[in-house]
Amino acid sequence: MNLLSFLPDFNRSQRRGILLLLSFIFIGQIAIWVFDNNALTPVETSKIPPDLQKQYDSLKKIALQKQQPKIYPFNPNYLSDYKGYFLGMTPQQIDKITAFRQTGRYFQSKQEFKQVAGLSDSLFQKLLPYIKIPEYKFKNNSFQNKHKLLKTNDINLATAEDLQSVNGIGPVLSKRIVKYRNAIGGFHSWTQLQKVYGLESDVIAKIKRKFILKSSTKSIEKPVVKKPINTATAKELQRVYGIGEKLAGRIIKYRESIGGFTIKEQMNAVYGLRPETIEQLWKNFKIVHPANISLKIDLNDANIKELAKNPYITYQLAKKIVSYRTLHGAFHNFVDLLKVPDYPADKHKLITLYLKL
Repeated sequence: MNLLSFLPDFNRSQRRGILLLLSFIFIGQIAIWVFDNNALTPVETSKIPPDLQKQYDSLKKIALQKQQPKIYPFNPNYLSDYKGYFLGMTPQQIDKITAFRQTGRYFQSKQEFKQVAGLSDSLFQKLLPYIKIPEYKFKNNSFQNKHKLLKTNDINLATAEDLQSVNGIGPVLSKRIVKYRNAIGGFHSWTQLQKVYGLESDVIAKIKRKFILKSSTKSIEKPVVKKPINTATAKELQRVYGIGEKLAGRIIKYRESIGGFTIKEQMNAVYGLRPETIEQLWKNFKIVHPANISLKIDLNDANIKELAKNPYITYQLAKKIVSYRTLHGAFHNFVDLLKVPDYPADKHKLITLYLKL
């Protein structure tokens, strides 16, 4: 049988061309298989000159060092949580350091720092060159003696500098504590420290560990000469703890709008004044001469506009009062005002100051 007879639809030359193409394909597949097998065999690489290899290793080492975070010297007595994490300490180790410092003690040596924190030998050796504890602070135990003295000191006799020895209290906060203490005539209980603006509970706990609070503060209390509130200046009002420039101006403006304070309750209407601030204010001021309200409004004869002149009666409330009076007749007493719809009962005493029957 002729080899080319299996392609009957092609002529002789075409069948030869097809066989030649198949031969080329077969030879190409064999060549590719041989080339791939040779590529898998290890080929000896060209050797790098020793000088060039040494220079490459040196540059690689420098690049790796730059990628690592740099550790700076630190004092464990002022170590923050973030810094502790950065140095590789666990949360438990950081908590031990914080608990140690909250007792009022300070690390006096590197070994003490390791023992308290529970550092591993490897981590301690890594941090050892960077631990800096100034030795002069503890020379002759002067720092400890000072600390013991402060722990027995009376909070009511402490200066601003003494208060700054507490971790978390700076110049501003220490002056604020002293100012508030003087304004109230001395601390009678530790809870009064909570009213000092910016003083956190954890810092108060540190104060209680360093200072003592005597049961009596009569030795430092001074008799307060109360001044007339209706003639007080803005500067005099600002001497009260909790009253700044804005609040002092607001008090004076309100005092002018009502013609002067007649009763203490009127101070509650000043926007922004806290109850504890008002309490301190009346410890320093008093109503010597109540405001003379000569032009009192007649409740049964005044129209809406006239009633609205009362500093505590709005125009809408004046309309409701007149409507109620029209429907039910004249008011027989001020208590009848409580029957007016939406009448502010909490301001009843203030409203009646400027009314008459």
